[in-house]
Amino acid sequence: MQILTPFAGSPDDYFASAGERLVRPPKCCPNCGSTRRLRFHGYYERYVSSEASGDPLALKIRRYRCRDCNLTTSLLPCFCFSYRILRGELVAKYFRGDGIEARESKWLPLLRIYHQRFEDWIPQLTLHLQSSFSVTLTNLTSRAAWRRIELHLGLFPTANGRILSRSGVTLLGRYSCHLPKLQSDDGGDHRHVLFSSGTDPPM
Repeated sequence: MQILTPFAGSPDDYFASAGERLVRPPKCCPNCGSTRRLRFHGYYERYVSSEASGDPLALKIRRYRCRDCNLTTSLLPCFCFSYRILRGELVAKYFRGDGIEARESKWLPLLRIYHQRFEDWIPQLTLHLQSSFSVTLTNLTSRAAWRRIELHLGLFPTANGRILSRSGVTLLGRYSCHLPKLQSDDGGDHRHVLFSSGTDPPM
């Protein structure tokens, strides 16, 4: 399973400070609910775009294993989107219509793909927001929808974290890695759940 963990800084700060060493295990196993302390289970590496240079940074993501169900949980820094190489704040700036820095303009083709993914996801996202937060995105453009989300739920990463913790979905989709593996249909590890609107981008 994958859960978000708070980090008060950018991907660059995480990289420079070896932020993975600051991550602590959740109080209980998100897979089975056991309150026994989870064991450290190493790291895996994933790339996130740098705020300073715009280039990808190789970050270490900490993992823990439950002593009872033996399943693992990874703790993704809150500045990330699941399965996305671009840092969350850059995506948020583009979605709300703010300008992006020249050093990050090389990511524009990928940002357009992300934006299409968000547009395709809005009808399903609306159902979750209505039931969990009484927020509707009906008849809004994608930019207006993003701004309404930020107005009611906070800026990224606060909004993304609140939606995930309440509804089990993210601002860009629903993924099996956010379901407890004991409840997951496929039992997979960090795999996509795709929708009929199309496939996810490669990064």
